[in-house]
Amino acid sequence: MEKVKTYILDQIIEELKTQIQNAEKGRSHSIEESKSHKGAMTSRYDTFKEEAQYLAGGYSALLVELNKTLGILKFIRNHPPVITTKGSNYTIVEIKDLDNGMIIKYFLLPVGGGNTYEVEGEKITVINVGAPLAHAFIGTVSSDEVKIEIKRNTKRFSIISVS
Repeated sequence: MEKVKTYILDQIIEELKTQIQNAEKGRSHSIEESKSHKGAMTSRYDTFKEEAQYLAGGYSALLVELNKTLGILKFIRNHPPVITTKGSNYTIVEIKDLDNGMIIKYFLLPVGGGNTYEVEGEKITVINVGAPLAHAFIGTVSSDEVKIEIKRNTKRFSIISVS
């Protein structure tokens, strides 16, 4: 299972690097755009310089967050936590939806959630440990049942495995 976790972490890290490159390009373009509009506004509609400056600031804030996320994931990649049999950070929790019988695997990480990866023919969705869905799996072990309220509907899940 460690190979699966490492593979997914590597995929997320590569995606983050691409996002960082794109944000850096966007920031540079915004800075150049703001420089191309010299002097004060000629009318109240002439806001191109300000808009480009705000956009550059937004890209800068995004870069801070992306680099922080990348640092956390690189640390986890190079220093994996101790393997546990309870649902926690850096565990893959396999569940069965007791309402429809679907079997789903979730990889719990502190950051970088939201995407699904196919590894060795299985789909694994990454979710942040801070997400409400992940909260339900923290501390669970195989054969536990959990209930989660989603949009005023109660969903019931059985924990098949934690690795």
